[in-house]
Amino acid sequence: MKELNTLGQRFARVLEEVRGRAGKKREADERADKVHVVGAGGLVTAAYEQLRNAAEYADEHLLLQKAIRRFYKRMFFTQSAEFIAASADELVTELTFAEYLPNDSVTEATVREVNRLASVYHHIYTQIQTSRTVGSSRGDTWAIDVLSVEVARLFRDTSAKEAFVQFAFDHFKKTTDFAALFGGISPADIEPALYVAVHRALIKSDHAIVRAALLRRYNQSPADFAGYCNVNAEINRLFDSETTEKVTRYVDRQGAPLRILVRMLESGTNLPELLPRKTRFLSAYEEQVLAEYKSINQRINRGIVKSVIFLIITKVLIGIAIEIPYDYVVMGGVAWEPLLINLFLPPVYMVLLRATLTTPPQANTIRLVAQADEMLYGTASRQISRVSQSTFGAAYNFIYALIFLIVFSGVGWLLMTYFAFAIPHLIVFFIFLSGASFLGFRLSRMIREVEAVDSQQNSLTVLRDFLYMPFVVVGRWMSEKYAQVNFVSMILDMVIELPLKSILRMIRQWSSFISSKKDQL
Repeated sequence: MKELNTLGQRFARVLEEVRGRAGKKREADERADKVHVVGAGGLVTAAYEQLRNAAEYADEHLLLQKAIRRFYKRMFFTQSAEFIAASADELVTELTFAEYLPNDSVTEATVREVNRLASVYHHIYTQIQTSRTVGSSRGDTWAIDVLSVEVARLFRDTSAKEAFVQFAFDHFKKTTDFAALFGGISPADIEPALYVAVHRALIKSDHAIVRAALLRRYNQSPADFAGYCNVNAEINRLFDSETTEKVTRYVDRQGAPLRILVRMLESGTNLPELLPRKTRFLSAYEEQVLAEYKSINQRINRGIVKSVIFLIITKVLIGIAIEIPYDYVVMGGVAWEPLLINLFLPPVYMVLLRATLTTPPQANTIRLVAQADEMLYGTASRQISRVSQSTFGAAYNFIYALIFLIVFSGVGWLLMTYFAFAIPHLIVFFIFLSGASFLGFRLSRMIREVEAVDSQQNSLTVLRDFLYMPFVVVGRWMSEKYAQVNFVSMILDMVIELPLKSILRMIRQWSSFISSKKDQL
Protein backbone atom coordinates (compact mmCIF):
# COMPACT_ATOMS: atom_id res chain seq x y z
CA MET A 1 0.00 0.00 0.00
CA LYS A 2 1.30 3.45 -0.91
CA GLU A 3 2.14 5.83 1.90
CA LEU A 4 1.51 9.55 1.96
CA ASN A 5 3.92 11.45 -0.24
CA THR A 6 6.01 14.30 1.17
CA LEU A 7 3.35 16.96 0.62
CA GLY A 8 0.66 14.74 2.08
CA GLN A 9 2.73 14.02 5.18
CA ARG A 10 3.39 17.72 5.72
CA PHE A 11 -0.31 18.53 5.25
CA ALA A 12 -1.36 15.86 7.77
CA ARG A 13 1.21 17.10 10.28
CA VAL A 14 0.10 20.74 9.98
CA LEU A 15 -3.56 19.77 10.33
CA GLU A 16 -2.72 17.81 13.48
CA GLU A 17 -0.99 20.90 14.90
CA VAL A 18 -4.00 23.06 13.96
CA ARG A 19 -6.34 20.62 15.67
CA GLY A 20 -4.20 20.63 18.80
CA ARG A 21 -4.17 24.44 18.99
CA ALA A 22 -7.92 24.58 18.37
CA GLY A 23 -8.56 22.10 21.18
CA LYS A 24 -6.48 24.12 23.63
CA LYS A 25 -8.28 27.30 22.61
CA ARG A 26 -11.68 25.69 23.13
CA GLU A 27 -10.66 24.58 26.62
CA ALA A 28 -9.41 28.07 27.46
CA ASP A 29 -12.57 29.68 26.03
CA GLU A 30 -14.78 27.44 28.13
CA ARG A 31 -13.14 28.79 31.29
CA ALA A 32 -13.03 32.41 30.12
CA ASP A 33 -15.60 35.16 30.72
CA LYS A 34 -17.81 35.74 27.70
CA VAL A 35 -19.94 38.55 26.34
CA HIS A 36 -23.67 38.01 26.86
CA VAL A 37 -25.83 40.09 24.52
CA VAL A 38 -29.22 41.37 25.69
CA GLY A 39 -31.42 44.22 24.54
CA ALA A 40 -33.75 45.35 21.81
CA GLY A 41 -33.28 45.07 18.06
CA GLY A 42 -32.48 41.42 17.42
CA LEU A 43 -35.41 40.69 15.13
CA VAL A 44 -35.05 43.94 13.19
CA THR A 45 -31.28 43.49 12.80
CA ALA A 46 -31.59 39.91 11.56
CA ALA A 47 -34.31 40.89 9.06
CA TYR A 48 -32.24 43.79 7.76
CA GLU A 49 -29.17 41.56 7.30
CA GLN A 50 -31.20 39.19 5.14
CA LEU A 51 -32.30 42.12 2.96
CA ARG A 52 -28.79 43.56 2.82
CA ASN A 53 -27.19 40.25 1.87
CA ALA A 54 -29.77 39.67 -0.87
CA ALA A 55 -28.99 43.10 -2.31
CA GLU A 56 -25.23 42.49 -2.30
CA TYR A 57 -25.37 38.85 -3.49
CA ALA A 58 -22.19 37.86 -1.64
CA ASP A 59 -20.98 34.29 -1.12
CA GLU A 60 -22.11 32.84 2.19
CA HIS A 61 -18.61 32.42 3.61
CA LEU A 62 -18.02 36.17 3.14
CA LEU A 63 -21.13 37.42 4.94
CA LEU A 64 -19.57 37.74 8.42
CA GLN A 65 -16.55 39.57 7.06
CA LYS A 66 -18.72 41.96 5.02
CA ALA A 67 -20.98 42.69 8.00
CA ILE A 68 -17.87 43.55 10.04
CA ARG A 69 -16.62 45.77 7.22
CA ARG A 70 -19.89 47.69 7.09
CA PHE A 71 -19.76 48.19 10.85
CA TYR A 72 -16.27 49.69 10.79
CA LYS A 73 -16.91 51.75 7.68
CA ARG A 74 -19.83 53.29 9.58
CA MET A 75 -17.72 53.73 12.72
CA PHE A 76 -14.76 55.26 10.87
CA PHE A 77 -17.12 57.69 9.15
CA THR A 78 -19.16 58.79 12.19
CA GLN A 79 -17.22 58.11 15.39
CA SER A 80 -14.09 59.33 17.18
CA ALA A 81 -10.88 57.35 17.68
CA GLU A 82 -11.74 56.91 21.36
CA PHE A 83 -15.15 55.43 20.57
CA ILE A 84 -13.71 53.10 17.91
CA ALA A 85 -11.06 51.85 20.35
CA ALA A 86 -13.91 50.64 22.62
CA SER A 87 -16.44 49.60 19.96
CA ALA A 88 -15.98 45.82 20.05
CA ASP A 89 -18.91 45.29 22.44
CA GLU A 90 -21.16 47.12 19.99
CA LEU A 91 -19.81 45.00 17.12
CA VAL A 92 -20.41 41.75 19.01
CA THR A 93 -23.95 42.90 19.83
CA GLU A 94 -24.74 43.64 16.18
CA LEU A 95 -23.25 40.38 14.92
CA THR A 96 -25.09 38.37 17.57
CA PHE A 97 -28.41 40.03 16.78
CA ALA A 98 -27.76 39.45 13.06
CA GLU A 99 -27.20 35.73 13.88
CA TYR A 100 -23.61 35.66 12.64
CA LEU A 101 -22.36 34.74 16.12
CA PRO A 102 -23.98 32.58 18.82
CA ASN A 103 -24.65 34.40 22.06
CA ASP A 104 -22.07 33.80 24.80
CA SER A 105 -19.47 32.69 22.24
CA VAL A 106 -17.05 35.65 22.30
CA THR A 107 -14.60 35.93 25.17
CA GLU A 108 -13.61 39.16 26.89
CA ALA A 109 -10.03 38.55 25.69
CA THR A 110 -11.28 38.48 22.10
CA VAL A 111 -13.16 41.74 22.67
CA ARG A 112 -9.95 43.39 23.89
CA GLU A 113 -8.05 42.13 20.83
CA VAL A 114 -10.78 43.40 18.51
CA ASN A 115 -10.55 46.82 20.16
CA ARG A 116 -6.78 46.81 19.71
CA LEU A 117 -7.06 45.94 16.02
CA ALA A 118 -9.74 48.58 15.48
CA SER A 119 -7.50 51.22 17.04
CA VAL A 120 -4.46 50.14 14.97
CA TYR A 121 -6.27 50.14 11.64
CA HIS A 122 -8.19 53.34 12.38
CA HIS A 123 -4.80 54.97 12.86
CA ILE A 124 -3.65 53.56 9.51
CA TYR A 125 -6.91 54.73 7.91
CA THR A 126 -6.37 58.26 9.24
CA GLN A 127 -2.79 58.30 7.97
CA ILE A 128 -3.93 57.19 4.51
CA GLN A 129 -6.68 59.82 4.45
CA THR A 130 -4.19 62.59 5.22
CA SER A 131 -1.30 61.29 3.09
CA ARG A 132 -0.46 63.26 -0.03
CA THR A 133 1.26 60.33 -1.74
CA VAL A 134 -1.13 57.42 -1.08
CA GLY A 135 -4.60 58.77 -1.87
CA SER A 136 -7.62 58.74 0.41
CA SER A 137 -9.43 56.16 -1.75
CA ARG A 138 -7.01 53.50 -0.46
CA GLY A 139 -8.33 53.82 3.08
CA ASP A 140 -11.22 51.43 2.56
CA THR A 141 -9.21 48.67 0.87
CA TRP A 142 -5.92 49.00 2.75
CA ALA A 143 -7.35 49.56 6.23
CA ILE A 144 -11.04 48.71 6.64
CA ASP A 145 -10.90 45.61 4.40
CA VAL A 146 -7.88 44.19 6.22
CA LEU A 147 -9.38 45.01 9.62
CA SER A 148 -12.62 43.20 8.73
CA VAL A 149 -10.70 40.06 7.74
CA GLU A 150 -8.51 40.05 10.84
CA VAL A 151 -11.50 40.54 13.13
CA ALA A 152 -13.46 37.80 11.34
CA ARG A 153 -10.49 35.45 11.94
CA LEU A 154 -10.83 36.07 15.67
CA PHE A 155 -14.48 35.00 15.58
CA ARG A 156 -14.03 32.03 13.23
CA ASP A 157 -10.76 30.12 13.16
CA THR A 158 -9.40 29.78 9.62
CA SER A 159 -6.16 27.94 10.46
CA ALA A 160 -7.21 24.67 8.79
CA LYS A 161 -8.20 26.46 5.60
CA GLU A 162 -4.93 28.38 5.61
CA ALA A 163 -3.08 25.05 5.92
CA PHE A 164 -5.05 23.82 2.91
CA VAL A 165 -4.06 26.91 0.90
CA GLN A 166 -0.39 26.20 1.62
CA PHE A 167 -0.80 22.53 0.64
CA ALA A 168 -2.53 23.45 -2.63
CA PHE A 169 0.14 26.08 -3.34
CA ASP A 170 2.91 23.53 -2.80
CA HIS A 171 1.06 20.95 -4.92
CA PHE A 172 0.75 23.24 -7.94
CA LYS A 173 4.27 24.56 -7.49
CA LYS A 174 5.60 20.99 -7.61
CA THR A 175 3.44 19.56 -10.38
CA THR A 176 3.06 22.46 -12.84
CA ASP A 177 5.51 23.34 -15.57
CA PHE A 178 4.92 27.10 -15.48
CA ALA A 179 7.63 27.80 -18.04
CA ALA A 180 5.73 25.68 -20.59
CA LEU A 181 2.43 27.22 -19.51
CA PHE A 182 3.80 30.69 -20.29
CA GLY A 183 5.49 29.75 -23.53
CA GLY A 184 9.00 28.97 -22.32
CA ILE A 185 9.72 31.53 -19.59
CA SER A 186 8.29 31.42 -16.08
CA PRO A 187 7.27 34.96 -14.95
CA ALA A 188 9.15 36.53 -12.04
CA ASP A 189 5.96 36.97 -10.04
CA ILE A 190 4.76 33.40 -10.52
CA GLU A 191 4.84 32.38 -6.84
CA PRO A 192 2.75 35.26 -5.41
CA ALA A 193 0.45 34.94 -8.43
CA LEU A 194 -0.01 31.23 -7.68
CA TYR A 195 -0.79 32.01 -4.04
CA VAL A 196 -3.46 34.51 -5.11
CA ALA A 197 -4.81 32.02 -7.66
CA VAL A 198 -5.22 29.27 -5.05
CA HIS A 199 -7.14 31.65 -2.79
CA ARG A 200 -9.36 32.90 -5.60
CA ALA A 201 -10.06 29.66 -7.42
CA LEU A 202 -10.23 27.09 -4.63
CA ILE A 203 -11.68 28.81 -1.55
CA LYS A 204 -13.35 31.83 -3.19
CA SER A 205 -11.42 34.43 -1.24
CA ASP A 206 -12.19 38.03 -2.15
CA HIS A 207 -9.51 40.70 -2.49
CA ALA A 208 -9.77 41.62 1.19
CA ILE A 209 -8.98 38.07 2.37
CA VAL A 210 -6.12 37.66 -0.10
CA ARG A 211 -4.69 41.06 0.82
CA ALA A 212 -4.75 40.26 4.54
CA ALA A 213 -3.20 36.81 3.89
CA LEU A 214 -0.37 38.31 1.82
CA LEU A 215 0.34 40.93 4.47
CA ARG A 216 0.66 38.15 7.04
CA ARG A 217 2.75 36.06 4.62
CA TYR A 218 5.15 38.97 4.12
CA ASN A 219 5.13 39.74 7.88
CA GLN A 220 4.17 43.31 7.07
CA SER A 221 3.16 45.20 10.21
CA PRO A 222 0.78 48.19 9.98
CA ALA A 223 3.10 49.93 12.46
CA ASP A 224 5.50 50.54 9.53
CA PHE A 225 3.36 52.93 7.51
CA ALA A 226 5.74 53.34 4.55
CA GLY A 227 6.37 49.61 4.27
CA TYR A 228 2.67 48.85 4.71
CA CYS A 229 1.76 51.17 1.84
CA ASN A 230 4.51 49.82 -0.43
CA VAL A 231 3.42 46.19 0.09
CA ASN A 232 -0.23 47.07 -0.48
CA ALA A 233 0.67 48.85 -3.71
CA GLU A 234 2.52 45.71 -4.85
CA ILE A 235 -0.53 43.61 -3.93
CA ASN A 236 -2.71 45.90 -6.06
CA ARG A 237 -0.42 45.32 -9.03
CA LEU A 238 -0.45 41.58 -8.36
CA PHE A 239 -4.26 41.50 -8.40
CA ASP A 240 -4.30 43.12 -11.84
CA SER A 241 -1.41 41.24 -13.43
CA GLU A 242 -1.83 39.00 -16.48
CA THR A 243 0.25 36.34 -14.72
CA THR A 244 -2.27 36.12 -11.88
CA GLU A 245 -5.19 35.97 -14.30
CA LYS A 246 -3.69 33.15 -16.36
CA VAL A 247 -2.57 31.11 -13.34
CA THR A 248 -6.01 31.55 -11.74
CA ARG A 249 -7.67 30.07 -14.84
CA TYR A 250 -5.24 27.15 -14.72
CA VAL A 251 -5.78 26.45 -11.00
CA ASP A 252 -9.53 26.83 -11.44
CA ARG A 253 -9.65 24.18 -14.15
CA GLN A 254 -7.30 21.79 -12.30
CA GLY A 255 -8.83 22.35 -8.89
CA ALA A 256 -11.71 19.84 -8.71
CA PRO A 257 -9.96 17.21 -6.51
CA LEU A 258 -8.65 19.93 -4.19
CA ARG A 259 -12.10 21.45 -3.78
CA ILE A 260 -13.40 18.12 -2.52
CA LEU A 261 -10.50 18.02 -0.07
CA VAL A 262 -11.32 21.45 1.34
CA ARG A 263 -14.98 20.43 1.65
CA MET A 264 -13.83 17.52 3.81
CA LEU A 265 -12.07 20.03 6.04
CA GLU A 266 -15.15 22.24 6.23
CA SER A 267 -17.43 19.31 7.04
CA GLY A 268 -15.33 18.37 10.09
CA THR A 269 -13.77 15.20 8.68
CA ASN A 270 -10.83 14.05 10.81
CA LEU A 271 -8.23 14.33 8.06
CA PRO A 272 -5.12 13.99 10.29
CA GLU A 273 -6.36 10.52 11.25
CA LEU A 274 -7.63 9.51 7.80
CA LEU A 275 -4.78 10.68 5.58
CA PRO A 276 -2.19 8.05 6.67
CA ARG A 277 -4.78 5.32 6.00
CA LYS A 278 -5.14 5.37 2.23
CA THR A 279 -8.09 2.99 1.83
CA ARG A 280 -10.15 4.68 4.52
CA PHE A 281 -9.30 8.12 3.22
CA LEU A 282 -10.22 7.36 -0.39
CA SER A 283 -13.49 5.80 0.77
CA ALA A 284 -14.29 8.92 2.80
CA TYR A 285 -13.20 11.05 -0.16
CA GLU A 286 -15.66 9.27 -2.46
CA GLU A 287 -18.43 9.77 0.09
CA GLN A 288 -17.56 13.46 0.19
CA VAL A 289 -17.79 13.66 -3.62
CA LEU A 290 -21.32 12.24 -3.51
CA ALA A 291 -22.22 14.54 -0.62
CA GLU A 292 -20.86 17.46 -2.64
CA TYR A 293 -23.14 16.62 -5.57
CA LYS A 294 -26.09 16.74 -3.18
CA SER A 295 -24.82 19.95 -1.60
CA ILE A 296 -24.42 21.55 -5.02
CA ASN A 297 -28.06 20.87 -5.82
CA GLN A 298 -29.08 22.49 -2.53
CA ARG A 299 -26.77 25.48 -3.04
CA ILE A 300 -28.06 25.97 -6.57
CA ASN A 301 -31.62 25.98 -5.27
CA ARG A 302 -30.70 28.56 -2.61
CA GLY A 303 -28.81 30.52 -5.23
CA ILE A 304 -31.85 30.60 -7.50
CA VAL A 305 -33.97 31.94 -4.63
CA LYS A 306 -31.36 34.57 -3.73
CA SER A 307 -31.00 35.55 -7.38
CA VAL A 308 -34.75 35.97 -7.81
CA ILE A 309 -34.94 38.13 -4.66
CA PHE A 310 -31.94 40.15 -5.83
CA LEU A 311 -33.47 40.72 -9.27
CA ILE A 312 -36.88 41.68 -7.88
CA ILE A 313 -35.43 44.14 -5.31
CA THR A 314 -33.22 45.78 -7.92
CA LYS A 315 -35.96 45.81 -10.57
CA VAL A 316 -38.51 47.42 -8.25
CA LEU A 317 -36.04 50.19 -7.40
CA ILE A 318 -35.15 50.70 -11.09
CA GLY A 319 -38.84 50.68 -12.04
CA ILE A 320 -39.72 53.30 -9.46
CA ALA A 321 -36.71 55.44 -10.32
CA ILE A 322 -36.69 55.19 -14.14
CA GLU A 323 -39.41 53.27 -15.95
CA ILE A 324 -42.59 54.57 -14.28
CA PRO A 325 -41.48 58.26 -14.35
CA TYR A 326 -40.48 57.84 -18.02
CA ASP A 327 -43.84 56.28 -18.89
CA TYR A 328 -45.76 59.12 -17.24
CA VAL A 329 -43.66 61.84 -18.87
CA VAL A 330 -43.53 60.39 -22.39
CA MET A 331 -46.65 58.20 -22.62
CA GLY A 332 -48.97 59.80 -20.09
CA GLY A 333 -49.35 56.58 -18.09
CA VAL A 334 -47.67 53.33 -17.09
CA ALA A 335 -46.75 50.99 -19.97
CA TRP A 336 -47.78 47.83 -18.15
CA GLU A 337 -46.72 45.26 -20.74
CA PRO A 338 -43.00 46.22 -20.83
CA LEU A 339 -43.02 46.83 -17.07
CA LEU A 340 -44.42 43.38 -16.24
CA ILE A 341 -42.18 41.61 -18.77
CA ASN A 342 -39.13 43.33 -17.31
CA LEU A 343 -40.26 42.48 -13.78
CA PHE A 344 -41.17 38.81 -14.18
CA LEU A 345 -39.21 37.42 -17.15
CA PRO A 346 -35.70 37.45 -15.55
CA PRO A 347 -36.85 35.60 -12.37
CA VAL A 348 -38.87 33.10 -14.44
CA TYR A 349 -35.86 32.67 -16.71
CA MET A 350 -33.71 31.88 -13.63
CA VAL A 351 -36.19 29.24 -12.46
CA LEU A 352 -36.31 27.62 -15.92
CA LEU A 353 -32.52 27.67 -16.09
CA ARG A 354 -32.44 25.47 -12.98
CA ALA A 355 -33.81 22.56 -15.01
CA THR A 356 -30.69 22.56 -17.22
CA LEU A 357 -28.23 22.22 -14.32
CA THR A 358 -27.42 18.58 -13.53
CA THR A 359 -24.65 17.04 -11.43
CA PRO A 360 -21.74 15.11 -13.06
CA PRO A 361 -21.92 11.37 -13.90
CA GLN A 362 -20.27 8.44 -12.07
CA ALA A 363 -17.23 8.66 -14.34
CA ASN A 364 -16.46 12.03 -12.79
CA THR A 365 -16.48 10.50 -9.29
CA ILE A 366 -14.07 7.75 -10.34
CA ARG A 367 -11.75 10.32 -11.90
CA LEU A 368 -11.79 12.56 -8.80
CA VAL A 369 -10.85 9.68 -6.51
CA ALA A 370 -8.00 8.69 -8.84
CA GLN A 371 -6.70 12.27 -8.87
CA ALA A 372 -6.85 12.47 -5.07
CA ASP A 373 -4.91 9.18 -4.88
CA GLU A 374 -2.19 10.52 -7.15
CA MET A 375 -2.10 13.91 -5.42
CA LEU A 376 -1.61 12.57 -1.90
CA TYR A 377 -0.01 9.14 -2.36
CA GLY A 378 1.63 9.31 -5.78
CA THR A 379 4.61 11.09 -7.31
CA ALA A 380 2.90 13.37 -9.83
CA SER A 381 5.11 14.54 -12.68
CA ARG A 382 5.17 18.12 -13.84
CA GLN A 383 2.34 18.88 -16.22
CA ILE A 384 0.27 21.58 -17.91
CA SER A 385 -2.66 19.36 -18.81
CA ARG A 386 -6.20 20.57 -19.50
CA VAL A 387 -5.12 24.11 -20.37
CA SER A 388 -5.81 25.17 -23.91
CA GLN A 389 -2.79 26.56 -25.71
CA SER A 390 -4.79 27.28 -28.85
CA THR A 391 -4.87 30.73 -30.36
CA PHE A 392 -7.70 31.93 -32.56
CA GLY A 393 -7.47 34.35 -35.41
CA ALA A 394 -9.40 37.52 -36.22
CA ALA A 395 -12.10 35.55 -38.05
CA TYR A 396 -13.23 33.89 -34.82
CA ASN A 397 -13.40 37.23 -33.03
CA PHE A 398 -15.37 38.71 -35.92
CA ILE A 399 -17.91 35.84 -35.82
CA TYR A 400 -18.11 36.15 -32.03
CA ALA A 401 -18.92 39.88 -32.34
CA LEU A 402 -21.43 39.10 -35.10
CA ILE A 403 -23.23 36.66 -32.78
CA PHE A 404 -23.59 39.45 -30.23
CA LEU A 405 -25.06 41.76 -32.86
CA ILE A 406 -27.51 39.15 -34.17
CA VAL A 407 -28.76 38.09 -30.73
CA PHE A 408 -29.22 41.55 -29.26
CA SER A 409 -30.66 43.16 -32.38
CA GLY A 410 -33.01 40.21 -32.98
CA VAL A 411 -34.40 40.22 -29.44
CA GLY A 412 -34.69 44.02 -29.49
CA TRP A 413 -36.63 43.97 -32.78
CA LEU A 414 -39.09 41.38 -31.45
CA LEU A 415 -39.79 43.33 -28.26
CA MET A 416 -40.20 46.68 -29.98
CA THR A 417 -42.40 45.20 -32.72
CA TYR A 418 -44.74 42.98 -30.72
CA PHE A 419 -44.61 44.23 -27.11
CA ALA A 420 -44.52 48.03 -27.44
CA PHE A 421 -41.06 48.40 -25.90
CA ALA A 422 -39.45 51.83 -26.05
CA ILE A 423 -35.68 52.29 -25.91
CA PRO A 424 -35.56 52.76 -22.08
CA HIS A 425 -37.67 49.62 -21.59
CA LEU A 426 -35.35 47.74 -23.93
CA ILE A 427 -32.24 48.89 -22.08
CA VAL A 428 -33.73 47.75 -18.75
CA PHE A 429 -34.71 44.41 -20.34
CA PHE A 430 -31.19 43.73 -21.61
CA ILE A 431 -29.67 44.79 -18.29
CA PHE A 432 -31.82 42.43 -16.26
CA LEU A 433 -31.74 39.48 -18.66
CA SER A 434 -27.96 39.79 -18.87
CA GLY A 435 -27.79 40.00 -15.09
CA ALA A 436 -29.97 36.89 -14.73
CA SER A 437 -27.85 35.06 -17.33
CA PHE A 438 -24.65 35.81 -15.46
CA LEU A 439 -26.17 34.80 -12.13
CA GLY A 440 -27.26 31.54 -13.74
CA PHE A 441 -23.79 31.08 -15.20
CA ARG A 442 -22.28 31.56 -11.73
CA LEU A 443 -24.56 28.84 -10.40
CA SER A 444 -23.56 26.50 -13.23
CA ARG A 445 -19.94 27.06 -12.21
CA MET A 446 -20.66 25.16 -8.99
CA ILE A 447 -21.03 22.03 -11.11
CA ARG A 448 -18.06 22.80 -13.33
CA GLU A 449 -15.86 23.29 -10.26
CA VAL A 450 -16.13 19.59 -9.38
CA GLU A 451 -15.83 18.30 -12.94
CA ALA A 452 -12.71 16.23 -13.51
CA VAL A 453 -13.91 15.02 -16.91
CA ASP A 454 -15.02 17.31 -19.71
CA SER A 455 -18.77 17.62 -20.17
CA GLN A 456 -20.14 16.48 -23.50
CA GLN A 457 -21.32 19.04 -26.06
CA ASN A 458 -24.23 18.32 -28.37
CA SER A 459 -26.21 20.36 -30.90
CA LEU A 460 -28.68 21.51 -28.21
CA THR A 461 -25.97 22.81 -25.86
CA VAL A 462 -24.18 24.51 -28.77
CA LEU A 463 -27.43 26.28 -29.72
CA ARG A 464 -28.06 27.21 -26.07
CA ASP A 465 -24.57 28.69 -25.75
CA PHE A 466 -25.06 30.58 -29.03
CA LEU A 467 -28.02 32.45 -27.56
CA TYR A 468 -26.87 32.43 -23.94
CA MET A 469 -23.24 33.56 -23.99
CA PRO A 470 -23.76 37.15 -25.26
CA PHE A 471 -26.01 37.85 -22.28
CA VAL A 472 -23.54 36.14 -19.90
CA VAL A 473 -20.65 38.29 -21.15
CA VAL A 474 -22.64 41.50 -20.78
CA GLY A 475 -23.91 40.32 -17.38
CA ARG A 476 -20.37 39.69 -16.16
CA TRP A 477 -19.28 43.16 -17.26
CA MET A 478 -22.25 44.69 -15.45
CA SER A 479 -21.57 42.59 -12.35
CA GLU A 480 -18.00 43.87 -12.16
CA LYS A 481 -19.18 47.47 -12.49
CA TYR A 482 -22.02 46.86 -10.03
CA ALA A 483 -19.58 45.44 -7.48
CA GLN A 484 -17.51 48.61 -7.76
CA VAL A 485 -20.50 50.96 -7.40
CA ASN A 486 -23.42 49.04 -5.87
CA PHE A 487 -26.12 51.70 -5.82
CA VAL A 488 -28.66 49.45 -4.09
CA SER A 489 -26.20 48.66 -1.30
CA MET A 490 -25.25 52.33 -1.03
CA ILE A 491 -28.92 53.29 -0.65
CA LEU A 492 -29.45 50.60 1.99
CA ASP A 493 -26.31 51.68 3.84
CA MET A 494 -27.09 55.40 3.93
CA VAL A 495 -30.90 55.47 4.01
CA ILE A 496 -31.59 52.41 6.18
CA GLU A 497 -28.54 50.93 7.90
CA LEU A 498 -26.92 54.09 9.27
CA PRO A 499 -30.08 55.50 10.91
CA LEU A 500 -31.42 52.05 11.86
CA LYS A 501 -28.26 50.91 13.65
CA SER A 502 -27.88 54.32 15.30
CA ILE A 503 -31.45 54.23 16.61
CA LEU A 504 -31.07 50.65 17.87
CA ARG A 505 -27.83 51.57 19.62
CA MET A 506 -29.56 54.52 21.33
CA ILE A 507 -32.43 52.24 22.40
CA ARG A 508 -29.97 49.76 23.91
CA GLN A 509 -28.12 52.54 25.69
CA TRP A 510 -31.39 53.91 27.08
CA SER A 511 -32.40 50.42 28.16
CA SER A 512 -29.08 50.04 30.02
CA PHE A 513 -29.61 53.42 31.68
CA ILE A 514 -33.12 52.45 32.86
CA SER A 515 -31.76 49.11 34.11
CA SER A 516 -29.06 50.87 36.13
CA LYS A 517 -31.67 53.20 37.64
CA LYS A 518 -33.73 50.18 38.69
CA ASP A 519 -30.68 48.74 40.43
CA GLN A 520 -30.31 51.96 42.40
CA LEU A 521 -33.87 51.77 43.78
